Amino acid sequence: MSEPSSTASSPSATASRPGPAPAAPLPGAGHPAPPVFHWGALLLVTTGLLGAVALVPVAHAFFTDRLALAGPLATGLTALAASALAVGVGALAGYLERRLAFYEIFTASLAWVAIAAVLVMGGQTGRLPVLAGLASQGALVMSLALLGLGGLAATAVFMGSSLAFLVAGAGRLDPSFSYELYVALSHLRLTKRTLAGALGLLLLSAILPLVGLLLGALVMVVWQLVRDAAERRAYRRGELVSFPRMPATKLMTLISTAAVAIGVWALIVVLSVMSGFSADLKGKILGHTAHGMVLTYGQDDFGDWREVRKKTLEVRGVVGATPFLYNEVMLATGQNMTGAILKGIDVATVGTVTDLPASIQSGELSWLTGPGLIPSARAGDTAHPLAGRPMPGIVLGKELAHSLRVQVGDPVSVVSPFGDLGPSGPQPKSRPFRVAGLFYSGMYEYDSKFAYIDLDEAERFFGSDTVTGLEVKVAEVDAARAVMDRVVFALGGWPYRAKDWSELNRSLFAALQQEKVVMAVILGFIVLVATFTILATLIMMVLEKRREIAVLKSMGAGVASIMRIFVLEGVAIGLVGALFGLVLGLSTCLVIDRFRIPLPPDIYYIDRLPVVMDGAQFMLVALAALVLSYLATLYPAAKAARLHPVDGLRSE
Repeated sequence: MSEPSSTASSPSATASRPGPAPAAPLPGAGHPAPPVFHWGALLLVTTGLLGAVALVPVAHAFFTDRLALAGPLATGLTALAASALAVGVGALAGYLERRLAFYEIFTASLAWVAIAAVLVMGGQTGRLPVLAGLASQGALVMSLALLGLGGLAATAVFMGSSLAFLVAGAGRLDPSFSYELYVALSHLRLTKRTLAGALGLLLLSAILPLVGLLLGALVMVVWQLVRDAAERRAYRRGELVSFPRMPATKLMTLISTAAVAIGVWALIVVLSVMSGFSADLKGKILGHTAHGMVLTYGQDDFGDWREVRKKTLEVRGVVGATPFLYNEVMLATGQNMTGAILKGIDVATVGTVTDLPASIQSGELSWLTGPGLIPSARAGDTAHPLAGRPMPGIVLGKELAHSLRVQVGDPVSVVSPFGDLGPSGPQPKSRPFRVAGLFYSGMYEYDSKFAYIDLDEAERFFGSDTVTGLEVKVAEVDAARAVMDRVVFALGGWPYRAKDWSELNRSLFAALQQEKVVMAVILGFIVLVATFTILATLIMMVLEKRREIAVLKSMGAGVASIMRIFVLEGVAIGLVGALFGLVLGLSTCLVIDRFRIPLPPDIYYIDRLPVVMDGAQFMLVALAALVLSYLATLYPAAKAARLHPVDGLRSE
């Protein structure tokens, strides 16, 4: 991509060419053109690229650890700070050098590729602890993350330099775009009638997204069919009748706008559906697991859990806390046996942390503390065989009960490998329980693995006088990490430690996030292809408007002014396409949410297609489409700016 300079070619270069000379010299004529490559610009853009990359971990740690902001907010502010730094340094380079600094940015990007290769090798060997989190996900993920981060930083630097050149490329600050905008809209033929028709189609698409598009396509096809039939009838009668045809550049403009709209539409719908699946999974997980856990580094040094719970509830942001004790056991009934996680809970406080009481489908959770109330499926077996008291109750997951083939009131034997010490070593411990209830969480892993008993009964069964830890519920889910850190601080630190829900389910949510990012990148190529149509459209406009460009330059229009015209044309195409895509995407998501597209629950464990409409996500997709549209305009705009007036007027 050859860079335009802010000065015109020298008179001696144009005098040797045939044709009329320009009526007036361009601003800056007679001054030497800036060099193609400048080391000062390279230093600036490299500083911006590396500075933005280095700022990302520092800013993210500051926003999350120091300010205790929620994860999405901290990530957004981090991206904003890094982008502002990159754009600012790029703008400084473009303003001082009066150039796009394309070659310098390309060189800095190659340098970052080399640095990223060194970082990947250092991360894999363990010599860079800062990259331990990325290194644990493999060399490929680490390489893609570093290259993607550097690519975004380089793009931001390039945007800054190009914007500075457009605003101050003539050697002075000229933020007024009114004349260039008027010329751009004239080139695109965006008249009041065209805008009114586009607005009507936009409103129709908002009300009936699919029907509106089909209706518009049907009207266009019928209109074209009527025109063709009229021309054929006139041809048979020997008459010469022709309707005005749409110019090629206008047709390409419509195709480019439709391509951007379809890309934004598809990206919004897919990301909203994936966000719906992620939110549904997150809701089910957080409904039956705590937002955080308070644990200890040892096994038997938790201390008085009642005092610890009291201190935990006093921490700002904590809304509930309950003790728990769990171990892995075997459940048996008749010829059926399966492994499970047996969890002792405090029935009085577990409802303040999880949704277990609300998820009981049959039976009662309170029967864990009153086992005598559990109805017996068989007469004569309600007493505990060892103590002559009622069998203690146990609550099973729906899938777990199905695999054991038991219902409420049936006895279940619980076998623990952590039994009493006998002559030949530890002996397994077995004790009968009676099913007090069945719960359904909506998560197959929970419904098939978890069983609950009363905390006091769990301490007697496992022979423990302490609990495993405390489950904690916080007011703001995304701020769980910061709240759990405050809990550990309030408890005095060691031996207490804390984990939040994202750490407890790190692998699952990391996989979901990675899948979402990969899908966004793949579908983003649709928008990228659409920007290539914008590039082709603008190149056709440049070739078609060579005479007009030559006239403008001969009248004194500068390089930056010519570039602004074509940049505004491309941005207008991207803006209209992104607006249509946003409306279509939002309408489609509303239709999906309203009509509840069914899914087979035995496969997906959910009965309908979920969708989450995130305004920030919508705006991010539209912003990405606009950025790509803007970048696609720079080459044809630079090509137009390099056109010599003599070449454009030679054929006149």
